[in-house]
Amino acid sequence: MALIEMNLYSEVLNLDIPVSIILPQNPEKPLKTFWLYHGSTGDHTLWIRYTNLERYARERGIAVVVVTAHKSMFTNMVHGQNYAEFLGVELVERLREVFPCLSAKREDNYVGGLSNGAYGCLRIGLGYPETFCAIGSFSGGDAADQYFTDDGTYRGRRHVLVFGEGNAAESEHGVKFLARRLVEKGGPFPSIYHAAGALEPSGQGDGLTWFFKDLPFEYQFEIFPGVAHEWKLWDAALFKWIDEILGIKPVTPVFYS
Repeated sequence: MALIEMNLYSEVLNLDIPVSIILPQNPEKPLKTFWLYHGSTGDHTLWIRYTNLERYARERGIAVVVVTAHKSMFTNMVHGQNYAEFLGVELVERLREVFPCLSAKREDNYVGGLSNGAYGCLRIGLGYPETFCAIGSFSGGDAADQYFTDDGTYRGRRHVLVFGEGNAAESEHGVKFLARRLVEKGGPFPSIYHAAGALEPSGQGDGLTWFFKDLPFEYQFEIFPGVAHEWKLWDAALFKWIDEILGIKPVTPVFYS
């Protein structure tokens, strides 16, 4: 298994972006690829540092891409850069050029994230459904479904930079907006696995848990008992999503020393 650390220049962002890539060595066929997003106070390295992600990838012969998106909320910022375009289009295209072993088939590409990145993967997965067949959202909801104003706080200023003043729900930032637009287009519909810890605020569900059940999405919400907004939850949810929900099982026994 190879763990590759690289800086990728983005023409969309006019910026070098750090990316970590986990790849099987000498793959015999195009690789199923997981694109994972970080939380608001972290970066791309935490998925590898705080979970068993590399072991899951090694056992199953899959590729993983984890990328830093800074404070962008993984969307096209109103007062900033077009991170959604970078993540949903440019990053995918550039890495497939550099690593031709990454499968270009929709059914082989999955996008997931935790906390802030859990909103991000819904934003990107629903915004670019022709690229991703499945979404794994862990501890996240529709971050744009609220009223934003610069109230002088750091949080207020940051959200206005991303979403603008007012209600961003009925725009490309809104998860429900993107889902309804996709229904109007007739798909394609990514499957959605939505996980939360019983001890966090969204642990009994949020506005998305009822919303998707009325739409033609394959949607599953699961509560993990005894955990809060923490890596114990996100590692378990990641494994559950890959192993049971998507059914990507180990391909061969892997022995460690």
